[in-house]
Amino acid sequence: MAASPTPSSGPKPKDPLGDPAQFLALGLQLAASRAGGLALALVERALERHGDDPLWQAAANAIRQSDVPDFHVRMLRDDLRNAAYRAAIARFAPGRSVLDIGTGSGLLAMMAARAGARQVYACEANPMLAASARTVIAANGLADRIRVFDCHSGKLDRNRDLDGGVDLVVSEVFCHTLIGEGVLGSLAHARADLTRPGALFLPAHASIEVALAEIPPLLESVGPVEGFDLGGFAGHLYTARHCPAEDPALALRSAQTSLFAFDFAAGDPAPSGTAQVTLTSTGGTVSGLAQWLRLTFADDIIYENRPGSADDLHWRIGLAPTAPRETPCETSCETGPGARYLAGGTYAADTLALWCAPEANPASD
Repeated sequence: MAASPTPSSGPKPKDPLGDPAQFLALGLQLAASRAGGLALALVERALERHGDDPLWQAAANAIRQSDVPDFHVRMLRDDLRNAAYRAAIARFAPGRSVLDIGTGSGLLAMMAARAGARQVYACEANPMLAASARTVIAANGLADRIRVFDCHSGKLDRNRDLDGGVDLVVSEVFCHTLIGEGVLGSLAHARADLTRPGALFLPAHASIEVALAEIPPLLESVGPVEGFDLGGFAGHLYTARHCPAEDPALALRSAQTSLFAFDFAAGDPAPSGTAQVTLTSTGGTVSGLAQWLRLTFADDIIYENRPGSADDLHWRIGLAPTAPRETPCETSCETGPGARYLAGGTYAADTLALWCAPEANPASD
């Protein structure tokens, strides 16, 4: 007589394709792991079964957008950025082996393949985005020309992964401060460990630009809250913010100058630095410092998100308030042409700190 099956202990796990909460929980878990492709496969299966249900659609979107920065939409709509990269890649990629660091959607890698690169490698640290990049690349008929790695570029090996090294490195892992996504370390590693001698970098140079400005009002203090003194917390509150380049409340009040400059191909960028400049007002209200980035691909191919230069520039403008001059005012004051300010900053790793103040004794110059 056959033995009776042993009853399983505990409740059976719920079917994630039958329970939206279970689906969301599993999808988020997969998206946060190295199994990003499985998260997308789960989403596809759920939408095949429940595609007309707005609840399942919302859960699917939450999974696909998990841990994905919200700047991607603005980045892909930044026509000036896209055109600068296209022009530079079309000029320098033909015949070369190319590495695209931080490929995201795969756009720059596809530009390189279309331009005639001999071989294109792309890496993306977010496994879910890497899986989507493969889908996009295949849909554009370039799967045989581009190899996508779902890892940080620091995990790549010159010989194992890149057939001895690449001739051109393309990167767009910049934030509005230029350095905030670890780009200095990534490009230094790429130059030392992933490239052949004489390799090119796009962009080849980059700088952090600053100018005096009338900036939008910044909330720098919360004051008493519900009768409690929160002064001991004030040091944690930001005194610098950022705004879109086309913000009408932002107006430049001096010529721009480069505060920090980086040459990505010539040597390892310094991991930290400090600089100071003198800025001369052109007149009007000066309430702070505006900071933006400048990417140089070639002498005639340059991208800048300079305030007021265009709409839909995805990098934002960094802002740092300045103390007023000796005349009484709160956060800003009117200046005549020639009023001088000192401005500067310091950076370490991926953090930039900026400051701006009136020159102490401008009349003595």
